[in-house]
Amino acid sequence: MGVITISREFASGGDAVAGLVAQKLGFTLVSKKTVTENLPVFMQEGSSAPVNPKKVSKNPYSKEYINALHEYIYDLAIREDLVILGRGGQVLFKDFPPSLHVKIAASKAQRIQRVMRHYNLGEEAAQKLIMEQERTKKRYLKRVFGVDWASLHLYDLIVNTDRVSHEDAADIIVKAYRIHGEYREVAGPREALPGAAEREDEGQEAGASFMHASEEEFARMLDFYRIKWEYEPRVFPLEWDSDGNVTEAFAPDFYLPEQDVYLELTTQRQKLVWKKNKKIRRLKKLYPDVNIKIMYSKDIKSLLRKFGMEEDLS
Repeated sequence: MGVITISREFASGGDAVAGLVAQKLGFTLVSKKTVTENLPVFMQEGSSAPVNPKKVSKNPYSKEYINALHEYIYDLAIREDLVILGRGGQVLFKDFPPSLHVKIAASKAQRIQRVMRHYNLGEEAAQKLIMEQERTKKRYLKRVFGVDWASLHLYDLIVNTDRVSHEDAADIIVKAYRIHGEYREVAGPREALPGAAEREDEGQEAGASFMHASEEEFARMLDFYRIKWEYEPRVFPLEWDSDGNVTEAFAPDFYLPEQDVYLELTTQRQKLVWKKNKKIRRLKKLYPDVNIKIMYSKDIKSLLRKFGMEEDLS
C-alpha cells in the first residue's frame, strides 16, 4: 500500500505536480473529481438504503459525508497505491509510516502572477481569489481534523515551485518516496498487539475457547475429518502510529497448517461483514504470501447442515 499525500497552496502548481507523480509511479490519483464521481457509488454499496447522489456532495462538512469520504479513501488505499490530492490526506495517513506527505508551495508574488495570467484578472482580484481559496483550505482542516493547515509538522517534504518546474518537482517527490515510502514491516512481540491478551495460544489439543457457536461447530467438523487446525494462532499488524506501535491488527479465526490457509468465519450483518472484508483486503495487501479465505454465513450453514451440526448462528 503506497500513499503519497499532496497539499498545495492555491496556484502553486500542486494539481499538475500530483498528476505527474501519479503518472510516473503508476499510482491512482485521488482528487476532487475522483471523489465526486465515485463517492456516491461507494456510499450506495455500503448502505442498506438508497443514496441520492445529489445529496452526497451538498454538505462536505456533514458527519455522514466526512465518514463516507474517509472510508472511501481508506478502502481505496487497501487495494491500490495512491497519490491523494488534498482531502486531508496528510492527516488521514499521518500514522502510516510508509506514507509521504508533501506540500507544494510558491511565493505569494508568483502565485498572484499565475492567477492573473490564468484567470485574466487584475492584481487585486487575483490576490482576493488566493485569500479566499486559502481560507477554505484552513477552514476545512480545522473543522474536520482540528489541525492548522499551515503547520509544517504535517509534512515530510515541502517543494517550492518558484524556480522548480512541475516536472522537476514531481521527480523530487518520486525520489523522496522511493527513499522513504517503501513498506517496512514493524515487528513486535505478539503480546503487544491489540487484542492479543484475549488470544492466548490454546491450540487444538489444549482446547480453544471460542468466541461464537459457529466457530465451535466448525472446529467439530474439522475434527470429524481429522483436519488439523489452530484457533487464532497469529495476529497480523495492519496499522501503526508514528512511533511504530501497532494500532490495528487482525487475527483470522482458524489456520489449517496442512493446507497452509487461514480461514475467517463471519455470521455478521452485511454492514459489519463489509468492514471485515476491508481488513482482509488490507491484510492481503500487506502480507501477499499469506493465504486467507473468508467463509460467509451461508457457507458455514451449508457445511454444518450437511454434517448435521447446524445450530443457531444468529
